[in-house]
Amino acid sequence: MELPERKIYTVAELTERIRELLEKHYRSVWVQGEVSNLRHAPSGHLYFTLKDDASQIRCVMFKIQSRFLKFRLEDGLKIVAWGRLTVYSLRGEYQLILDTMEPLGLGSLMLAFEQLKARLEGEGLFDRSRKKAVPSFPSSVGLVTSPRGAAVLDMIRIMRRRFPGINILVSPTSVQGDRAPGEIVQAIERLCASEEVDVIVVGRGGGSVEDLWAFNDERVVRAVAGCPLPTVSAVGHETDVTLTDFAADLRASTPSAAAELLVPDKRDLQEGVLHLAARLKNAMRGTLSTTRESVNQALRRLHDPRRQIEERRLSADDLTMRLSRAANRTLTAFRAELEAVAQRLRPDHLRRITGTAAEECSSLRERLVRAMQQDLKDGRNLAEALSTRLDALSPLAVLSRGYSITLRADSGAVVTDSRSMQAGDDVRVRLHRGTLSCRVTGTEEPEELA
Repeated sequence: MELPERKIYTVAELTERIRELLEKHYRSVWVQGEVSNLRHAPSGHLYFTLKDDASQIRCVMFKIQSRFLKFRLEDGLKIVAWGRLTVYSLRGEYQLILDTMEPLGLGSLMLAFEQLKARLEGEGLFDRSRKKAVPSFPSSVGLVTSPRGAAVLDMIRIMRRRFPGINILVSPTSVQGDRAPGEIVQAIERLCASEEVDVIVVGRGGGSVEDLWAFNDERVVRAVAGCPLPTVSAVGHETDVTLTDFAADLRASTPSAAAELLVPDKRDLQEGVLHLAARLKNAMRGTLSTTRESVNQALRRLHDPRRQIEERRLSADDLTMRLSRAANRTLTAFRAELEAVAQRLRPDHLRRITGTAAEECSSLRERLVRAMQQDLKDGRNLAEALSTRLDALSPLAVLSRGYSITLRADSGAVVTDSRSMQAGDDVRVRLHRGTLSCRVTGTEEPEELA
């Protein structure tokens, strides 16, 4: 049996042959799976693994293609990707080089919309506390929109109709396409720098999601949110929603609605002024009528001044006479009181009063001495009686007749029963005079009384 001719490949040659076969048969392929191990290289390239329940494959998307993605790629996202299959020679691994991709189930634009909305909302860009008040009567309105669109003509026509004297300043920009976001930002900056605008309207007419996408661009949203002037978002139709609607201070369903919201109708204002003037006129008439009636009532209550002066003069004369009589009575009473005092202060009267008082003091002194002597005598007798009774009841008196009191040496308790003591216990014996320290040598049972 003859062996086939051997063909020996180097690793590089075999890898190159495999790469040629893969690229020849899989020049373009659609693959779906879940993104994992996503890595953003400093060069701007994207490296990740696309996997399903059974297998996985390495993928790469270069910067030139990744910059066209409308959404943010992240781990766990299920996508449908299109690219070509090749082999990375340095590692001998096959991989997909992707040209485009889109989210599985949800459009790339809608996913990008939700991702950017969540991120900006997390930064607080849509907080109500950041909203500025839109002026009720703006004198000048700035429009950021296309100068050739129907929306700008509708807004200008409605504003001129509602308030002919209003100043309108249009900052032209494209409203769709790749250049639109940058131009919209520049248009807003121009109006802010002009210092002639009270409020800015950013908007355009209706269109598809792709047509309105410039108003979902992060640069535009940040420019609207950071605008120092009040902003109104008026993009598309009533059902259209863009991120500028959340960032603006006020959202209008359409450009025409924005014009009606911002500019008051001059005829309505005139009618309101006439109505207020009529109410003011009626109020003034009512006030004048009430004041006139009050004055008439005051005049009816007001008498002739001369008559009032005469009445006041008569009253003053009467009060003068009453005051004079009262003064005379008071002086008479004071004079009588002084005479009585002078009578009591005469020398003979004072001597008589002093003698009587001396006699009374002498009598009171004698009575006090007798009372004190009697109290002392009574107290002495009572003390002697109590002392006699106390001596009769005192145990010391019993001790003088030869009796004694036996006390425990340790506690000082009185010993009344021999059975409570034992031989060797120390006791103290209290005599009529002095105390004996003793030790018990024995005890005897008490004799039973017959």
